[in-house]
Amino acid sequence: MSTSKSIFLLGATGYVGGQVLLSLAAEFPSLPVRALARNLSPSKVTHLKSLHPNLEVIQGSLDDISVIEAEAEKTDVVINVAAAEHMGSVNATLRGLKVRATSSLPAPIYIHMAGTSLISYTSSGEFIAPKHIWTGTEFTDTLMSTEFDGHLFKDPCEAIVQANKTSPSVRTMILLPGFIYGIGPGIQKVTLPLRLYLSLASQAGHVGTIGPGRNVVGCIHIKDVANAVSAVLDGALKGKSIGEGSNGFYPVVSKYMTSMLSVCEIIGDANPIFSPNYGATRSLVDVMSSNQFCRSDRLIKELGWSAKHSELAEPGESFYESLPKEIELGLKELPLREAFKNANVR
Repeated sequence: MSTSKSIFLLGATGYVGGQVLLSLAAEFPSLPVRALARNLSPSKVTHLKSLHPNLEVIQGSLDDISVIEAEAEKTDVVINVAAAEHMGSVNATLRGLKVRATSSLPAPIYIHMAGTSLISYTSSGEFIAPKHIWTGTEFTDTLMSTEFDGHLFKDPCEAIVQANKTSPSVRTMILLPGFIYGIGPGIQKVTLPLRLYLSLASQAGHVGTIGPGRNVVGCIHIKDVANAVSAVLDGALKGKSIGEGSNGFYPVVSKYMTSMLSVCEIIGDANPIFSPNYGATRSLVDVMSSNQFCRSDRLIKELGWSAKHSELAEPGESFYESLPKEIELGLKELPLREAFKNANVR
């Protein structure tokens, strides 16, 4: 593979970002990576470089629009596994890649990670049988403007699709992972939904669902998510007939699903101080109260990906074995202990 190509990574210090760095180092060792990271310290840089030896770290945050745009102008591939809804960084990336695309070089590649909540059905925590199971080939302009109207990820995804349609074109792919689990190798080791649940539990003194918590979502191990990023990148770099733009959505889930009630029960079992209070109506994002039905057919059939770490898990790596360990880590990372001293725990 040509060493003239390069990758710019957003989200390197996040939960998924660390695993993506490992995957890129294994699958594309000759491709240098430049990664945006805020609040740099020698220990943080050392940690990041331990995940990818051919890494250069750049000081900045998602709000440093000029930095992101300049980096995108001079790179072949941008991978964004940071905050999927951050419109400013998405627009800056696309502007930079559009400038890149005006040169005689091959069209640049943008891989963006959103989530299956984009294709969710809000149900206030109830289980609703699906009318349709998404595979990623159904997205159209009409669907984007009606079905997902008002969704957190809708505007960024729409802008990304448009960047593929308008000249000069950017090759865009959007990954939609489900409930990601597994202990991350990077700086952030615990998945966002679990951190959110633990944070809310610290405020309420108990863990709770939205409604009965019977809504379900597909589970996927963090290693499988990172491998999906590499599979899409590999397909794009090798010139395969890979889906792009409005045909470039890729659900990333395993054959297993979980309910939010099950997640709450695991949290309660792992930490008795979190007495369950099912039916709590605390404010949560759509992912916590909706049903999300999809399959990863495109990744499997078109790109040879598999959810091997989710479906053929090593001892201790299954969803129900991993979550208690992640909860323990999450408790250490979040400032929960003081909150419990004054909580009305039942």
